[in-house]
Amino acid sequence: MISNFYLYIPWDVDPALYDGFITLRYYSLFFALSFLIGFQIVKKMFDNESAPEEWMDKLLVYTVLGTILGARLGHVLFYEPSYYLENISEILMVWKGGLASHGAAVALIISMWVFSKKVTHKKTMWTMDKLVVAVALAAGFIRVGNLMNSEIVGLRTESESGFFYKYKAKNQIASFFSVKSEKINFDETLNDTIINNIKYSQLKVSVPLGNKKVNPYFSEAFSNAFNFTTIDSDADFFSSVNKNDFVVSSTNELILPIYIIPRIPTQLYEAISYWLIFCFLFWGYWKRDWYLYSGKLFGVFFTLLFTSRFIVEFFKEHQTLGNSSLLSMGQYLSIPLVAVGLYFWIKSKKIDTHQ
Repeated sequence: MISNFYLYIPWDVDPALYDGFITLRYYSLFFALSFLIGFQIVKKMFDNESAPEEWMDKLLVYTVLGTILGARLGHVLFYEPSYYLENISEILMVWKGGLASHGAAVALIISMWVFSKKVTHKKTMWTMDKLVVAVALAAGFIRVGNLMNSEIVGLRTESESGFFYKYKAKNQIASFFSVKSEKINFDETLNDTIINNIKYSQLKVSVPLGNKKVNPYFSEAFSNAFNFTTIDSDADFFSSVNKNDFVVSSTNELILPIYIIPRIPTQLYEAISYWLIFCFLFWGYWKRDWYLYSGKLFGVFFTLLFTSRFIVEFFKEHQTLGNSSLLSMGQYLSIPLVAVGLYFWIKSKKIDTHQ
């Protein structure tokens, strides 16, 4: 028998850092840290180029509004347009989740164009060449926030480095059976098996029933975390005529044998790649004086970040388009942004910083 410890990494993290009078989520914390640290990085660059200090406060406002509104509208338009057409009142409810980096990228360019016209009276690229350094760092923080939320999952994997989103699984089961998540017990004592050439780790899950009877017709609500399988040859969870054909323990607990599906940790792949891009841009600004070339930092950022995004998308579950699609929505949206980045990178020219 092979120990489950070596078959996957159980990700049992509560997305809420603090849950009291208000709920503080890791995602929100990382989002806020992105702006705070980014503000200091850009401020250093402004100081380096003798820019007025009052520009920074206005830049923060333009950046926050552009990022949040753009990311939200990008998600609405590119990922769930039909849903929001029927639920227009939820479009601005960003706390319910749903932000798209491609929308944020486009909105940032627009907001920096307005910022340049109204505040700095410099070319838009003068601001963008500094802002993208901080954005690269922030993008990595956001992906770690996604990991904390157990969202934007990767494809199924046989690798021992695959993540099983245990916390999310417990809460999905608890919600389905109307019990508290802490009552859900995973018994990781069964052996592993191979189904359709994909390695699964078999678990038993016990659910306290009390006096309840449970209908075993499960939907696909749990498919992102794990698959349910049959109890025995005569008890099919999806088609059994006898709807109470379960194993129930002496303590009135429902015993569910399942196969968990480890996932590629694509959130970490993206976070690490974005932080490497940040280091490259930071080095380029301070050691190679790339800020003297209009659009160069911006071009490098767009080219590398959206190329990275394009590659990592091959290892993600498709969020909008079906798996039959040649590329994912994220890849289709990344292609024109890579082209924009290459254009500015190649065309960047040395400028007079006193203009």
